[in-house]
Amino acid sequence: MRTAVVIGSTGLIGKILVDLLAADPSWSSVLAISRQQANWGHPKIRNVRFDFENWGDLEMQVKSFAGPTSLDFFCCLGSTIKKAGSEAAFKKIDHDYFINFATMAQRLKAESLLIVSGLGSDKNSNFFYSRIKGQMENAVAEIYKGRLHILKPSLLLGDRGEFRFGERVAILLAPLYSLLLVGPLKKYKPVKASHVALALVKIASKQVKADTFVENENLLDGF
Repeated sequence: MRTAVVIGSTGLIGKILVDLLAADPSWSSVLAISRQQANWGHPKIRNVRFDFENWGDLEMQVKSFAGPTSLDFFCCLGSTIKKAGSEAAFKKIDHDYFINFATMAQRLKAESLLIVSGLGSDKNSNFFYSRIKGQMENAVAEIYKGRLHILKPSLLLGDRGEFRFGERVAILLAPLYSLLLVGPLKKYKPVKASHVALALVKIASKQVKADTFVENENLLDGF
C-alpha cells in the first residue's frame, strides 16, 4: 500500500499528475495539496487546502491520512517573479516551500521525493530564476536522504488556465523554433506538461530507471 502526496496539485503538471496517480494501481490513495479547494471526483483522491504557513499542521494531516502506507512525495510548485509579485516572494515559493516539503518528506520517512525544477538551474547562475532553482536543488539534496529525483523541464506546453502573454507567444511559436533545436540544442525544446507528469509516475513506480537529475531531453517523449 502506497500513498502519493502531491503539492502544487492544481498547477499545470500537478493536476495531470494527480489523475495519473489515481489511475495507477501502484498507489492506493492520493493526497492532493492545494491553496484552493479542488473537487477531483475520484475515490482515491483527497484534497487538502493549505495556506502554506502551518507546515506542522500539514505534516500531521499527511501522517494521519497515509497511516501505515509507504509514502511518495511529489513537488509540482512553481511561479514566476511577475506572478509572485517580487523576487522575495518568488524565492519563498520556489525555494522555501520546496525545502519545507523536503523536510516533511524526510521527517515522515517518505521512500521517494520527486521535484519539478527547471532547465538551466545553477546555484552560481547570474540569472536570479536559475540561481534560486539551483540553490533549492542543493538544499533539498542536503535535507532529504531517500530516493530523490529532480526533473528539469524546458518551457512547458499545456493549458494553465491563466494567460501569460510572453509564455503564450512562446508556445504559439514553439512548433517553428523546435525544428531548429536539434543536436546539442535539443535540450531546449519545449516539453508537454503531460510528458513530465508521466515521467514522474514512471520514475516513482520504478517502471524506468532515472538519475537524480532528469534533464529535459529525457522528458520530451515522456520516457
